[in-house]
Amino acid sequence: MSSSATPIGNHADSHNPATSATGSLDTGLPTVAGGAPARLYMNEKIVPYLLEGMKNVARDQPPNPLKVLGEFLIQKSNELEQGQNSAQ
Repeated sequence: MSSSATPIGNHADSHNPATSATGSLDTGLPTVAGGAPARLYMNEKIVPYLLEGMKNVARDQPPNPLKVLGEFLIQKSNELEQGQNSAQ
């Protein structure tokens, strides 16, 4: 190997996450999803149902995936509204 090879810095393992005193990984990321209010709203109200619908579409692979996903989301919305109305 020639001497012009790219040197490795003193901190070759600096990209590895540190471990805390308890031995768990300390990634520096919050344990609770956060972010802007729009992201919090999306994560709470939309993303779980969107992911569920997308899993169904990926599994079934219908010829009209957007229509199927849209109908799934409308159905889920109606179910949630009925659940809220019966809880009142």
